[in-house]
Amino acid sequence: MEQLLGRVEAVNGASITVGLAANAADDAEIIRIGSLVTVEVAHGRVIATVNAVEWQEGPSPRRSLIADLLGELSPENRFARGVAHFPIPGAAVHAASESDLDAVYARPAAVNVRIGTLHHDPKRAAFLLTDELLAKHFAVLGTTGSGKSCAVTLILRAVLSEHKNAHVILLDPHNEYESAFAEQAEIVNIDNLQLPFWLLDYEEAVATLVKGGTAEEQQSQATILKDAITYARRKFAGNLSAQWITVDTPVPYRIGDLVHILDESMGRLDKPDSSAPYLRLKTRIESLNADRRFSFMFSRVVTRDILGTVIGRILRIPVDGRPVTIMDLSGVPSEIVNVVVSLLCRITFDFALWADRERMPPILLVCEEAHRYVPADERVGFSSTTRAISRIAKEGRKYGVSLGLVTQRPSELAVSALTQCGTLFALRMGNDLDQSFVANSLPEAAHGMVGALPSMRPQEAIVVGEGVPLPMRVRFDELPPEHRPRSRSAEFSKAWQEDGAGADFLEDSVMRWRMQMRKQTGPA
Repeated sequence: MEQLLGRVEAVNGASITVGLAANAADDAEIIRIGSLVTVEVAHGRVIATVNAVEWQEGPSPRRSLIADLLGELSPENRFARGVAHFPIPGAAVHAASESDLDAVYARPAAVNVRIGTLHHDPKRAAFLLTDELLAKHFAVLGTTGSGKSCAVTLILRAVLSEHKNAHVILLDPHNEYESAFAEQAEIVNIDNLQLPFWLLDYEEAVATLVKGGTAEEQQSQATILKDAITYARRKFAGNLSAQWITVDTPVPYRIGDLVHILDESMGRLDKPDSSAPYLRLKTRIESLNADRRFSFMFSRVVTRDILGTVIGRILRIPVDGRPVTIMDLSGVPSEIVNVVVSLLCRITFDFALWADRERMPPILLVCEEAHRYVPADERVGFSSTTRAISRIAKEGRKYGVSLGLVTQRPSELAVSALTQCGTLFALRMGNDLDQSFVANSLPEAAHGMVGALPSMRPQEAIVVGEGVPLPMRVRFDELPPEHRPRSRSAEFSKAWQEDGAGADFLEDSVMRWRMQMRKQTGPA
């Protein structure tokens, strides 16, 4: 027989207050945070999860608990999310039985993957609903050291274990994930990255090429650049009157043609001051073209139309045994990294937009350090990057492009992007602003879980939304050492026991720094 815990004293939206019976007051196992209780209603029973236990002093001390309503159990003991029949004051509240727990936490019938166990019941597995998780975007939020990168790796590896022909793009700003997906990933870094300059749209080209001068002078340069790029694209296509080719059309053009067009236009001017913007543009182009750091974009090889090759490599079409593309951005010059992210996000969405909807495979774009690219403060960052990611967040699911946002600074992330995420993974957070931000993003039924954010251990998370059968606090499964991302803190106490970094290490590192190379190679 189910144990009577007490009776409903108050119903407040998605939560209830329960006055505990005297014989239940000392049963800590049953009434601990996260435990499930059942409440009798007219057409069955409602399931709720305990989020707070209160003690009231007085002549007759008493305990009460607050529980969030999750769903309903039918007479056949089948669980369904959502509450249609709310409890009334006086309704009996019982501890959930083993059969109740089996119904609530049963492996979902829909396609799913295991990610760990329940915090309050380690015997029971925690599952994600694969399609709901991916189709409706997700976010992984947590302070540095909470296990965020390991959580991302675990989630993706769980999905990839069941879907060998996935298409995942992972933007990796700190070179963390290569070790986590080595055998499954195409590693794209500064040494092998190929993003030809002609892939830049107008805004990205302006951000890259227009530098220096007053705002008025920069506007003048931008106008000149727009006409010059359009003309250069049409010239490469062999049709100067092709109206379908605009400044943004991904048709190649030659840097030499662009410089020649600027020279010709400048030659028609008879005043030195009016030629200044042309000279600034020409100098900037020549500077970038000669800068080895930008060779991935301004290559000296003959300009060719390799759009299909670039897209195929990034989107893993065909998969060819490597369903993940890790875009290692750590070596990309800081002054252009936002432009590169904008370009990658934009061409991913644009390709899906124009591709045959019936044949286009769904794409998952995972964005680490998301607050850098979709900031809450519109004055920060690069507007084109923000717009590209926000467009995926708002419209991507229509075209099969899904988004995973990962950040340790939730309060600095644009609310408009986070609210588009159907599933949230909230790891440990100590910052009050971050906690408040996450609390405002959680559904009402999960608000009681927010209080646990500062005290959670590494590998633990509160998971809510479309991707889980019901809100839950989980402990992620252990990742094997060979599959862990390179994100652990330095072990000072161990490393400082010996003098292992000698003169050869110093010489090698200086050489790599100077030559901007990850691995030791000969002169370029």
